[in-house]
Order: sequence, then C-alpha cells, then structure tokens
Amino acid sequence: MKNKLKLAFLIFIAIVPIFCVSIDLIMSVIQPDTESGGALSFDESIINQVIYFSVWTTLITSFWGIAAVLNYFRKITNKIAWAESDNVLTMIVSYQIIVFLIYTFTFVASKDGIVGFSTWYKVLKSILEHWILPFVVIGYYVLIPRESKLSAKEFMKKKAWINCIIPFAYILFISIRGLMIVKFTDKENWFTPFPYSQLDPTDQPVYLWLPGMISFIGIFYFFSSLVNFISIKLNIKISNKYKFIR
Repeated sequence: MKNKLKLAFLIFIAIVPIFCVSIDLIMSVIQPDTESGGALSFDESIINQVIYFSVWTTLITSFWGIAAVLNYFRKITNKIAWAESDNVLTMIVSYQIIVFLIYTFTFVASKDGIVGFSTWYKVLKSILEHWILPFVVIGYYVLIPRESKLSAKEFMKKKAWINCIIPFAYILFISIRGLMIVKFTDKENWFTPFPYSQLDPTDQPVYLWLPGMISFIGIFYFFSSLVNFISIKLNIKISNKYKFIR
C-alpha cells in the first residue's frame, strides 16, 4: 500500500469515529431527539453513549487510529507498540464487523425499533459509524501486508482469547450498573438501566440472559479467529499480486 493511501486510511479511522460519538453527544443536548424521550442533560448524554458496546467499539477504533497516525510519523524505535500489533487490529476489525452485522440485521428486521434515524445527526452518525467505517477498517486490514508469525491454529491458542477481555469488561460494567440502579435507586427515574433487553436479568429468564451474556463474550473468540484466518489467506493472494509499501 502506498504511504499516502495508508495515511488516508488511518486519518479516516482516527477522526471519523470520535466525530460520530462527539456529534451525538453534543447534539443530543442542543437539539434533543423528541421521539426518544426528549431533552437530555450533558451527563445523561454521556451515560447514553457509554452503555452501548457499539460506542465502546467506535472509541477503541478511534484511539487505535490516532496511535497509528502518530506511529506513521515516528521513528521505528519510538513507535507505540500496541498500535502496531497485528492482534489489536484483528480485534478492532472483529468488533467492527460484529457491530455492523448486528446493527444492519436489526435495521432490516425492525427499522422502527432501532435508535439512529430520527434526527439528521443520528442519521449521519449511523451511516458513518455503522456502515462506512467498518468497510474502511476492513479495507485497511486486508490491504496492508500481514506480519503475523502465528498460524491460524496458534492464533486461536495464544491470541484469540485476548479479544474477549473488552466484551467481558463491558458485560461486567452494564451488569453492575444495571443491578445497582434496580436495587438501590428508583428505576423509573433512570433511562435504560440495561441497554439491551435480551441481556436484562430483571426482565428475562435466566436461561435467556445468562447464555446471551456468555455468547456475547465468546463470539469474539471465534469470530476474531475466523477474521484472522481469512485475512491471512487474502493477504497471501494480494501480496503475490501487488507490491505494497508499508
């Protein structure tokens, strides 16, 4: 990949995600979405952002992109190591694809039940964050030369489990937050104690929410392994056909 093209990818990945979160955060206060409950304070708007895994994925992607842009201009001896990690990029791609699939399938199945198309800024955010950004990240991932020294099997043994840490932290966060709201406060005074109804222990039977939480964490192990395997195969073909400059 030519250096200018690589930099263009990285700048997009660094700027667009944080723009999407910021515009929704600010405009939800300035120009509230009346269909979703009316005006929010700035504190409520922040809470409304951090309780969704898609926002976690967006912010992680942006932080990685910013670090990768900094690395682009740094000397080899002064680079941010994790931003150059093959597994970190695999993790980000996996998160992006899963969020894209969930959002798209939900949008197709029940457009009226999805938050994101009631105001101009939510439309802009949803299109950029859920439909354009994932393809840019995937494009970058596929086109760059891979430096992984692990085979697909070794990746599953040694690296794939790492990609479950953030989903586990997310499940722990929303569980503690939701249960504290339900047990120690007036639930009616809080919006969205649990962001996903399928994972709400106060509303769903244990045979639904518990497997749902476990599956949510485990899916990233298998999906990141699949993404890594496919990308290695694609990269071999692309590298043999084109000469890229990293």
